[in-house]
Order: sequence, then C-alpha cells, then structure tokens
Amino acid sequence: MRSVSKWSVSYLPVLMIALALLIAFSPVVFTQTGSVGSFEIDGNVVDSPSGEPIDWSLDAAGNIPNPALPNRTDYVDGSGQGDTIFGQGSKELEPGGWTCVTGSTPGKSDILKGSVAFRSIGSKRFMYVNFFRSGTGGDAHMDYEFSQSREPNPACPEIPKRTQGDVVITFDTDTGGKVINVRAFSWVGNATSGTFTELAIGSKGLLWDAAVNIPNAIPGVGDGAFGEAVINLTDSPINLQCPEFAYMKTRSSTAITSDLKDRTAVQTVSFRDHPELANASGSAFGIFVSALGTSQTIASVSSSQHGVGSNRNEDRLLSVAVPPTDGSIARGDVLFVSSDSTITNAPAQAMDTGVSEVANLNLLNGTITADAVRAEAKTLASGSASSFSSTGSTFKNLKVNGVPVNNVIPNTRIDLPSQLFGQGSFVLLYEREGSTVTPAPGQTSGGTYAANLRVNMIHVFATDIQPRVGGKQSAEIIVADAVAASDFPQQELCNVPPNQRVSGHAFVASADTVPSLVPTTVGFVDIPPNGGFDHQDLDSANIPGAVSAGASQSESSGSLGATSSTASSFAQASGVCLLSSPTGCGISAQVVRSQSNSAANSLGASSNANGTQLVGLVVQGTPVSVTPPPNTVIELPGIGFVILNEQFCDNQGTLATSCSDGSLLGHAGLTVRAIRLDVTAPNNPLGLQTGEVIVAEAHSDAFFR
Repeated sequence: MRSVSKWSVSYLPVLMIALALLIAFSPVVFTQTGSVGSFEIDGNVVDSPSGEPIDWSLDAAGNIPNPALPNRTDYVDGSGQGDTIFGQGSKELEPGGWTCVTGSTPGKSDILKGSVAFRSIGSKRFMYVNFFRSGTGGDAHMDYEFSQSREPNPACPEIPKRTQGDVVITFDTDTGGKVINVRAFSWVGNATSGTFTELAIGSKGLLWDAAVNIPNAIPGVGDGAFGEAVINLTDSPINLQCPEFAYMKTRSSTAITSDLKDRTAVQTVSFRDHPELANASGSAFGIFVSALGTSQTIASVSSSQHGVGSNRNEDRLLSVAVPPTDGSIARGDVLFVSSDSTITNAPAQAMDTGVSEVANLNLLNGTITADAVRAEAKTLASGSASSFSSTGSTFKNLKVNGVPVNNVIPNTRIDLPSQLFGQGSFVLLYEREGSTVTPAPGQTSGGTYAANLRVNMIHVFATDIQPRVGGKQSAEIIVADAVAASDFPQQELCNVPPNQRVSGHAFVASADTVPSLVPTTVGFVDIPPNGGFDHQDLDSANIPGAVSAGASQSESSGSLGATSSTASSFAQASGVCLLSSPTGCGISAQVVRSQSNSAANSLGASSNANGTQLVGLVVQGTPVSVTPPPNTVIELPGIGFVILNEQFCDNQGTLATSCSDGSLLGHAGLTVRAIRLDVTAPNNPLGLQTGEVIVAEAHSDAFFR
C-alpha cells in the first residue's frame, strides 16, 4: 500500500491553489458523459440514452432503479430534529470520542439519501456512489465509510468500530461545485484513535470521475444537492473489492480531520444473486412420426420463464393411433406430457423439468413394445453451479425384436431386421444429450451457469418400412421426448474462484464376455463435471450367461461448493448369482454394495470406500462372513479368478494415502467393485465365455485447486 501526505483546505500547496483558480475561471461543462466504468457521470440519474454507458435509473426522478446496476445498496436518512447525527465534538480521527445523538444538522451536511453500487466490466471492478442532501448553501463534504468489523463502536454502538485497513471514500466540492475532488483513505489505528493514509487514486477522468447537478435536471432537487462519482477499484490501490458494511456521513469541511455532522444507518453491502435475469425453458411431446410423406407430433407442450415466477403446461391423451397407417407405425393408450419452468428467489435458482409418458406402446406392428415409457429431463442453474438429470426416465417391460430389454444405459443402439425395415435400420434407446456451461476459469463476474438436456426414450431410424414396395420408404419415430434448459447469471466473487470439478458413475452389473459384442451394462448412472444427480431403481438385473440379481439401485451425485468439491456414488444389488449351473450359483450374495466417496478442498483431497459391504457372500461353497479386505483374490481352478471388494485409485494414487494424487495436488478419485469375475479358461466346465463380469461398480473423484 502506498501512502501520500494528507492535506486539507487550510494547507493547500500553492500549486493546488493555482490549479483550483484555473478551473474556477474556465468554462465548465456539467453534462458531459464520463467514460470511467461505462457510467454516465452527468449530474443526473436517468439512463439517457439507454444502454452503455449506464446511469442510476430508468426515469428522471430516480424512482426506477436500473437493472444493469444490480449490486446496489440504497440509504435513506431522516431530516430535522429527529435525524440521527454525530454529537458535537465528534472528530473524524477520534472514533473513541464519537457520540451518536438525534437532532438537526445544517442543510449542506444533511443527507437525505444515497447509494453505493458495484459492477464488474470484464476483469475490472468499479464502485459507484451518489448522494442527495437537503441544502445547497455550501460545499458538500461527504464520506462513504466501509467497515470490516461487525463489533459496535463502544462510544457509538450504532456504528461498527474502526479497525486497521478500513476505507473511507470522500466526495468534496468547492466554489459551488465547479471543483470536485474524490479521495480515498485507509485507517491506520485502532477503535479509539488513529490517522488516515491517503491512497493515490489517480487523475479525474482516468481512474475516477464525478459530477454534481449544476444545472439541475432532477425533478424537485436543487442545484448542487446531488452528486455522483465512479472509481476504478481494480487499477487503484483501494483494497475494497467486496466490502461488507458501509454507511454515509458528512464532515464540516474538506479537512479529513474536521468535525462529523450527519450519518446514515449502517447497511450490509452484499453481492446478491440475480434471479430476475435468469431463464428456464423446456418442452415435451409424446410421439413423433415422419413416414410415408407425412409428419406428425402427438401431445406437445412447452414452457418458458424469465425472472422470478413459474410457467407450466401439460396435455393428456387417452389413446393414439398415428396415421397414415392407422396405428401400424405407432400406437399408445395413454400419453401425458408436461413442461414446468420455475425461477425462485429462495433458493436463487432456475429450474426446468420436462416429462413425457406413454403407456401400452406398440411400434412398427409390434417390433418395439412396452407397457410404459417415461422420459424426464431436468436442469438446474444457480449463481454458482449448473447441472442436469434424467432421473425418472424409465422403461417397463420393453421388448425390441421380441427380446426383453430389461435395463438400458443411455444411448443404447439395437439394430432392426433389415428384411423388414431396410439395411442399416436401428433404434436408439434412452437417447440422452446434455451439456453444462460455466464461466471461464478465473472469471469473477459476468459469466453464466447453464444446463441443457434432451431425452428421447425411443428413437427409430428405418431406411425402408415397405421393402416390398418400389422405392425407399424411410421413417423416423420418436417416443417420449423431454427437453429442459436453465441459465443463471454468475454470482460476483471477491476472489478468483478455484479450479474445480467432479465426476462419478455407478452401475449394477456389466459383462464383457464375447469379444465380438459390445459389453453389456445394467443400471448405469453418471454425472457431469460440475455436479448433479443420477439414480436408477431396478426390479431385477440380468445379463444372460453372466450374472443375475434381484432388486438393485445405482446412484451418483456431486457438487461444487465455494470451498470444496464433493462426489459420491454407489451401486447395490440383492440376490446376486454368478457361475450359474444346474446345481446352483458358484458365487452368491444376499446383498453387495460398492460405494466411493471423494472430496477436495484447499488443503488437499481424499477418497474412501465407506459404505461398501458384501453380505452373505459364498464363493464355491465357502461362506465369506465379513466384508473382505480390499482387493481380495480367490482363485477359481479351471475357470479363472474372482476379486472381492476391488479398489483402485485414479492417477497412480494409493489407498494408503486415501487416493490423494501427489503429482496433481487437490485431486483424488476411487473406483470400487464389489465383485469382479475373470473367466480365463476357454474350455471351462461351466461353458462360460472368457472375459470379465463386474457386479456393483462405483466411481467418484473430486478436484479443487
């Protein structure tokens, strides 16, 4: 912090006197628009012309605050005998001797109201102040004091006690407002006494600017009763990026040592969230068919909301047979769709949810059937995070090509018979496309948190639905579509935000036992890098020839907080059976659960497997009474081997160090697998394909720097 000599009106150097006289007798333009902080420093409050640079209000009287200046604190003060003022003899440099009383103060020192506002433009932060006073018969000597302490001043409990480094911004006029000087001071002392070090804030028009209303253009306000100023906080030595408490007061003269006069109440200065600038929108439809020269969408809704409020639309149809083939392409008994867009103040967030449900579905003359199909797309955005979730999306009794498809992971592709629907025809199940947007690394303001998600539960692409008719009769069918989008302005930060992220996934079972086929995964869930939530409940989990289980669950969640990143995932299955044969299960368990938990903060990162358990486990007739230690290997003669409670860390971390990665400070990640079966013998007695089967995998990792 640099310091320069203090000065007052009675000790002005000769050079400053000459400069003041030069300004006093020079032509003065009071209506020019300042360029500091993209603000109209023109002596009035109305934003005219509208847009950048901005001003305080949208009307000349100042009754409609400008939404482009949201981080604003307004002060209203009394006048006359009931005003809150400083008692006689209260001097600026002697807070231990201040007295707080009620009474009146001369009009030139009588504060009526004022404002303090903060705004970031790119990487620069600016402070804006204004005042209204009751009298114009003298120069203005206004203070804006920013306090660090919450404790009251013992001599004047209505005001916080002064502490080392408190900042005061002063606004002084001379010669009827023709000369304006804005200064900044830092307190050197304690709660009782001390001095101010003046901070060099540069030249007017470069790092700061100021004006008064001469001539007046504000209705009902006298000439010189209003003043405004802007200061570049980033490029000046003022350590005042995010003050917490502030109040206004007046002095008797320009001297920083002079007596104090009027005072306002102390207010908390906060950088709040801005739901009034947030958006949420979404849509949903039941069935879309494009075939045989026509296109039709059945049961479609949409919603949108800007600013605080809610908008919801829904539609319901009892039965549908989509033309032009009277339902041979698509039929459904019950369709329900809804779209809900909501923005709230508390919590400050934008949320959108789209839902589409179809019952008793029949596509392409029974090629694809389901008792129920449900899509759910949900997005959430706040001033510090954004996420999406498709939790709630599900199938019931789904069959494709006559084969039951019990569990589907996102974007599963199944080919359709080419002789019926043309070469290259296929269906995508649980088609999911989502993304999140966050501010750039290190950005403290002006960014946006956004999330977008689209879910199509069934998406058919057929190259020829009438192969016996000349020409290609292509078709596209979508069943249960849900779309959601939310965005929220970034909350302004006082410090550069940490670089952070999370990830997580879990699944109930997977099998990679036939090299020519894509591995099968059941109950898969995952989250994006900036957090979210995903969950699946399964009545059963079955991969033919590999593993079967009863009721199962999988879940992954994570969040980015102001001081930490956290993620947790688990997968749980009951009634597990592997190495099935006519005589029973070679490996069985009542319940298995894998859980991975990760957290990272400024002090480091760690992961653990707390919550992992294997209950009622039996391996080739031998009971395993308790959850085995991590990475327990049991050989299976003539078959291969099984690993129980398998655990391994990301990036060469070790379990001994809780997976903390020494080469990448602030990161930890852990994968936990309850059971991993490796079949290595090609001609084993059970006739199993070689390969790998995993039951209950959970992964999480967290990064914070």
